[in-house]
Amino acid sequence: MDLPKESDLSTQQSESSSVVQIVTQIFIVILDFLRVLFFSVPILFKAFLNLLIPRKSKNVSGQLALITGGANGLGREIALQLAKRGCNIVIVDVDLKSAENTCADLREKGVKAYCYRVDVSSFEQVKSLATIVYQDIGPVDILVNNAGLIHFTFLQDSSEQDVNRLIDVNVKSYIWTTKVFLEKMMDRKWGHIVAISSMSGMYAFPWAVVYSTSKYAVNGFMAAVTEQLRLQGFSDKIQTTCVCPYYIATRKDIVEFLKKPRFKLLTTEHTARVIAKGILRNEVTIAIPPFFDLGVKIMQLFPVKVQQLVRDYIIREYELNSTQ
Repeated sequence: MDLPKESDLSTQQSESSSVVQIVTQIFIVILDFLRVLFFSVPILFKAFLNLLIPRKSKNVSGQLALITGGANGLGREIALQLAKRGCNIVIVDVDLKSAENTCADLREKGVKAYCYRVDVSSFEQVKSLATIVYQDIGPVDILVNNAGLIHFTFLQDSSEQDVNRLIDVNVKSYIWTTKVFLEKMMDRKWGHIVAISSMSGMYAFPWAVVYSTSKYAVNGFMAAVTEQLRLQGFSDKIQTTCVCPYYIATRKDIVEFLKKPRFKLLTTEHTARVIAKGILRNEVTIAIPPFFDLGVKIMQLFPVKVQQLVRDYIIREYELNSTQ
């Protein structure tokens, strides 16, 4: 009778060890999954209660909010909404004249208001802005990244200059301002970072490819920052909010392009009110209207061909710019 070779025994032992490791790993994953389910129950229960009874709003009276692109449109309306709650405001915009007019309206509400002409796509200008604001006014409690550009063009119709400028303003500026102001927030263990994204960052918008790309980037950036703060132990001290609204009638070019939207355009006033309430409740994500967020998530469970049917028959994307 032939005895097993030493190499054969070694191979069998190695295979046996591998099987044990795999079984052990599977068992550990199952335990971790059960642990997640156990800890999820109170969180889900609390979330359900918040649907029925909205969480209590925080008091921002006397705090300082800095809003990029705050001279006009949605940024201006957000400033007015926060001012109603007693929040002092810093308006940052390239349109200084309109920023000054907005500040005058804010002061009429009994709050302090300041404006600065800054190109927030420039890291050096953002750093200089932070230094001036800290020296002349004080620390920023709420940072609202709202500055943005939109170009309704297919990719092949987008010029290199337009693409670079849009990415600089819509993406890089959010990174620069957050990087600069987050440092002081961490030192104080206090703050709130808000990013105005778009439904186009959750649902790809083919009529504005680069714009939609930039908003996907903003959503990813805010999700990553939120997790970074949690890992560093700041999640209960520094809040984050990412806002994804449907199309807003903020500018003439938007209204003129969206000739036949499937759903009514949002007003800046309504959108700003919803955003302000969400900020005061420390909501991590704000979808406007709320059912769009749920609809997109459900749609993404289905194959791409089914999603395209939704686009064709429910959203009617091909009609957005139609005059017929």
